[in-house]
Amino acid sequence: MCTAITLAWREIPRKLIRRFQLEERVIQRSEAADKEILFLQRHRQPLLPVFYQGELQILPWGNRQRNSSAPLAWWCDVATLQSGAWAQYHPEPVEILANFGLERGVWFLIREGLQGVLIHDQREQPSVYLLLQPASHYYQVMTGYHREPVFLGEQI
Repeated sequence: MCTAITLAWREIPRKLIRRFQLEERVIQRSEAADKEILFLQRHRQPLLPVFYQGELQILPWGNRQRNSSAPLAWWCDVATLQSGAWAQYHPEPVEILANFGLERGVWFLIREGLQGVLIHDQREQPSVYLLLQPASHYYQVMTGYHREPVFLGEQI
């Protein structure tokens, strides 16, 4: 799984940082390191940086609203998506921009980003779900978890 990601501060336009109050989510791993924006699944308002419709957008991560027709989840298994179980939501593939991911206290490098799906609820409100797949042996040893995000352009 993946419960958080970060994206370099400089990769997010300032207008998006201000609009979504992302200053509150800035972290810096060391004095020499670049600032990063932290996107946690357990944030009060979980968000993800997503490349959608030709531009970077900050969109809700999953759904916790019971009055929404969107699935109550933050992730979607590739097998579930391929089975057609989410076909009624008309999922659209999206690219989640990220430099690092976090699972069970272990940070891992993300070179090109992660794969996600976007769906709209009955009010046309978007939600983005991180796609998961069975974890590689390396990922399982590293994080102790049996599912990993779908990495763009790599397998770790």
